[in-house]
Amino acid sequence: MAEPNLVLGWFAAFVGAIGFGSFAVPIKGDAATKVDIDPLVMQSYKSLMCFLTSWLVVLLGQQVTFTWWGVISGLFWVPGGAFNIFAIRNAGLAISQGIVASSIVMVSFIWGHIIFKEPAKSQMMAYLAVWLIMAGLYGMSHYSTSDWVDADELPRSSDHEYNFDEDDEQDAFLNDDSAENQPSHPLENSLEISPASPGREKQTTTSGRGVIVVCGKTFQRRNLGLLSALLCGTWGGSCLVPMHYSKGDTGGLGYVISFGTGALLVTILIGFLD
Repeated sequence: MAEPNLVLGWFAAFVGAIGFGSFAVPIKGDAATKVDIDPLVMQSYKSLMCFLTSWLVVLLGQQVTFTWWGVISGLFWVPGGAFNIFAIRNAGLAISQGIVASSIVMVSFIWGHIIFKEPAKSQMMAYLAVWLIMAGLYGMSHYSTSDWVDADELPRSSDHEYNFDEDDEQDAFLNDDSAENQPSHPLENSLEISPASPGREKQTTTSGRGVIVVCGKTFQRRNLGLLSALLCGTWGGSCLVPMHYSKGDTGGLGYVISFGTGALLVTILIGFLD
């Protein structure tokens, strides 16, 4: 029979996977989309809630402890969270979370197995499992995300010839309230928000909104979003490494308050520097 601590650990991992996989859903909601909230502002909400909910461990009988290693964790978690929010808003939820998750798996495996020398029944199978997980997560996110369409990439009406009879053209004009509302090319309808098939996101951009200017250079929003997802996984994936160095009662549940406090302090510091 499995040890109680092992079962509890697997249960905690399952709950953590559900929470981490679902926290980003409100970021894609209508309320956040309408105001176009800054990633650091959204991250400040996350940090505040992390700090407030961290004190719930007291209800489980955990004593209040603190270690400055929690601030180091905040230095990893807060920027990583901001990168993640930016990635979700600009590259999409599915592919961003897939890249974040696969890169976190890689970083965590490097820390745990290579640096901390955590035991494994088979090193070869462990390496194979990690690569399969990373490939599966990336492949799932990549093929579950529809292509982006940019207005500048659409064919112009002058590039194609249309053969209409005069009667057909006159009927089409009379049946519409305004001829100006007619798209110059049928593909331009894809720029409008329309219901997509279940499980797929309709991601389209128009000219000017699909690019970001950084230091005088123009970059596609989606490309910067994908880069931010990678940065989130590689940088933020180390946020729990400092707990390995915490001593005494500050590990495990005792580290939660330190983590929440550190996240809030780092968020406040970044807010002053921004």
